[in-house]
Amino acid sequence: MNRHALQLAALAGLLLAVLATISPAFRAVCVLDRDALAAGEVWRLWTGHLAHFSTSHLFVDALLFVLLAAALVRAGERSLVRALFVGGAVLSVSLLFCDASLARYGGLSGLNALLLGRLAMRWFQAGGRQRVLGLALLAVAVGKFTLDSVGLGGPSVEFDSVAVVPSYLSHWVGLFWGIVLPASGQVKNIFSAVRRSIQSRSVAERKSRRSRMRAMESA
Repeated sequence: MNRHALQLAALAGLLLAVLATISPAFRAVCVLDRDALAAGEVWRLWTGHLAHFSTSHLFVDALLFVLLAAALVRAGERSLVRALFVGGAVLSVSLLFCDASLARYGGLSGLNALLLGRLAMRWFQAGGRQRVLGLALLAVAVGKFTLDSVGLGGPSVEFDSVAVVPSYLSHWVGLFWGIVLPASGQVKNIFSAVRRSIQSRSVAERKSRRSRMRAMESA
């Protein structure tokens, strides 16, 4: 996807996120809801990341998202949209699987953690000084997420309702998938190699059968 198309996609996503934040009715349609998802509303695997529970929640998440996405593109990321599409879905499924008490989820913080992990891996794989930056970024993220998880990080945003609480698990799950997803190309290569091996073996077996049949006919 070229830069112009990427900018248009980002603008469309931002507009949807604003609408999913200021409109309670639209937010209800977008938020990741366990029961609604079980009823077949699969779009929530992606739209849940657009729904926020206050304007400050949206502002902080959107600002971090733009900064991390821009840094990734600058670091040579060529499959950002695909990473967000796949990462958004696996992040949502992982959250619901890992936290049985989670009924609803919304916000970009999990995807931001995913982008952060992906950026750290990009820098680490680049080697040299960037490898140090990648390790430092991971260390800062792990430290921040740990403090948040034990209640020492302090609230970064305010929500419209006291019933809404941060999901610190989404940060850890997002970071995990951000580190793992860059290996998807290697997994694809492995599957391709296995497929070629199977095809080669099938060809060899067919040749062997034909040779045996010719030998039997000659006899």
